[in-house]
Amino acid sequence: MPAADFLVLDGIAKHYGSVAAVREVSVRVAQGEFLGLLGPSGCGKTTTLQMIAGFETPSAGAIRLEGRDLAAIPANRRNIGLVFQSYALFPHMNVAENVAFGLEMRKVPKPERTERVKRALDLVHLSHLAERYPRQMSGGQQQRVALARALVIEPRLLLLDEPLSNLDAKLREEMQVELRELQKRVGVTTILVTHDQQEAMALCDRVAVMQAGNIVQIDEPWRAYDAPADGFVADFLGRSNRLPARAGSGRAECGGHNFPLPDGFAGHTGDIALTIRPERLRIHPEGSSGLAGTVHSRVFLGGFWLVRVETAVGDMMVTVQNTGTPPAAEGERIALDWDAHSLRRMDGTLS
Repeated sequence: MPAADFLVLDGIAKHYGSVAAVREVSVRVAQGEFLGLLGPSGCGKTTTLQMIAGFETPSAGAIRLEGRDLAAIPANRRNIGLVFQSYALFPHMNVAENVAFGLEMRKVPKPERTERVKRALDLVHLSHLAERYPRQMSGGQQQRVALARALVIEPRLLLLDEPLSNLDAKLREEMQVELRELQKRVGVTTILVTHDQQEAMALCDRVAVMQAGNIVQIDEPWRAYDAPADGFVADFLGRSNRLPARAGSGRAECGGHNFPLPDGFAGHTGDIALTIRPERLRIHPEGSSGLAGTVHSRVFLGGFWLVRVETAVGDMMVTVQNTGTPPAAEGERIALDWDAHSLRRMDGTLS
């Protein structure tokens, strides 16, 4: 069987009466791949995960894991590891007992159970806390216990449902690094559900962006960010500025600024809707060649400044790397320019 067919979602759909929560979703996942289901609340990503897990039955389509149709296999026999948003740890059990629970349900002999629990806790660096109870642990530690409990059964597939959303920002970033390294070490095929685009892009080999029950783009994170399939993906995967322009002879005009277009636009004439990411814009002093504007506001975010610029075609958001010197002040008149290759059509294409 080809590696890309390790997990296959073949036109799966889920209807609740007249409401379509998921609409004919098809994805092929390679063995060992880390795939993210990404989208806003209500887009169908969690319902898709629940169908894979066996908690929901598809209204149409099929789910195959290593060539086996999962339709006739109950959730507790699919050999799938699960980590929930709430971690779902048993408060009356210590760490070792929580991790061992799945093995006990599978009637694994105690000597083997003890050894596997030890290996799982070593994997998440929690062996020294085996006797502690969940209430005595931080959120990050509880999350690692939940991961150990999911991995100890040696699952063929690991499903993560918003596993980091309860952590504060700094701890969430640290756990993203740990989770990615752990997934690489174990090599387990993993599907992550999240609404956090930065989390998905940091963790996943590919992201499947969902909207209204459909997958609108599935790609490597950097490709989806750099060449979004449409305006929804462009906005959801990060800030994106709109540049309404009029094109002709390989150039375009926008707000009084005439600029070159990428080679792929050479044959385009007339109105054209362009987008550009904030980090691809550059600020220059007033009078420089570029799109004229006035700095409305600026926000310091540590590694960079986020600057809002008022222009004739609307507000533009610009990110400026923190070099130790503040960017243009509020109220200052400036000019914006960019490289032609940074421009995208509203549909993400270059032609």
